[in-house]
Amino acid sequence: LNTSGNAVELALKAGTYTVNPFKDDTYTSWNAWGKTEGCDGAGTNCSKGWINNYSFTTPSGTTNIRTSDTDRFATADLALLNAVGATFTLLSDATVQFFIPDTKYGDNIGGMSLNVSAVPIPAAAFLFAPALLGFMGLRRKAQKSVA
Repeated sequence: LNTSGNAVELALKAGTYTVNPFKDDTYTSWNAWGKTEGCDGAGTNCSKGWINNYSFTTPSGTTNIRTSDTDRFATADLALLNAVGATFTLLSDATVQFFIPDTKYGDNIGGMSLNVSAVPIPAAAFLFAPALLGFMGLRRKAQKSVA
């Protein structure tokens, strides 16, 4: 189990990244209590159960970004089905740390696998296109009014 004290570190280039939990041969989700209790008939709203949350720290001064669906589930697969992804942008090359956010690790079971992927440049540019076009329109309007 990777805690904030022994986080998984990834050296990443500047850019935008997505983080998505996935199921592999080892991990699906984790359980902070080692058991499930108080679940409803759908296997949700448990008082103790399987969760799918993780934290990551970037060097830009933003620490412990916690990503969570805020619910507890009866099974690891149900927790994964409700898992939440994240997106972050690095302005320069940096090492990002990923870990499980908990304070009492001795009773935890399971774990998480995360897919960290760079967002391709054209897709990232698409996100900024409306702002760029708006700026170009304002600039063109300003030039016409000067003439």
